[in-house]
Amino acid sequence: MMKPRQTGFTLVELAIVLVVIGLILGMAFKGKDLIDSAKVKNLAAQYNKVVAASNTFYEKYGFYPGDGCNSPSPTNIAIQCNGTRNGVIDAGNEQAAFWYLLTNTTNILTAADRRSVFGQDWNISAPTVGAPGVVGNNYLFIGPVATPLSNASDARFVCALDRMIDDGIAASGLVRSGNGYNAASDCWTLQGQTSVLIRILP
Repeated sequence: MMKPRQTGFTLVELAIVLVVIGLILGMAFKGKDLIDSAKVKNLAAQYNKVVAASNTFYEKYGFYPGDGCNSPSPTNIAIQCNGTRNGVIDAGNEQAAFWYLLTNTTNILTAADRRSVFGQDWNISAPTVGAPGVVGNNYLFIGPVATPLSNASDARFVCALDRMIDDGIAASGLVRSGNGYNAASDCWTLQGQTSVLIRILP
């Protein structure tokens, strides 16, 4: 009498399957890291683009976009932006005019250039609003115009951006955040949302 043939997987087959699964998982995690890194680079590129646009406007017109504008949507720069110019973008009309001039009147930027990787628009703070050490300057931030210190940004990306273009310390330098990370922090272990301010003027 013949023994029935046994079915199942050999150790070699199981090892091959485990190796393939490990490779797939490794690629998935590496892909996520690449996507996160690309988002941080995109944030830095957006910031640099806004700075370059502001400087281009300044070279052409002799003042920063929005400075001295008495209308939130100036179509005639000579007439609607001939108010007092103090070298910063003040609250109200000047804040709105900053973006309108760059994206609508001069087309130096597009509306898409203003959209952050977080899906919200960049805004510009007034020099009278902000945390200690921030007052007196204009900062780009993500969130509603009325609340520049709102927690609307992923803390991991803000920390990584700070490391890439500044000193990596939340409370100092070009990039400011409410998270409290420092140069020794592991950015990718941070959790939750935080505020981000990136100095643009002066």
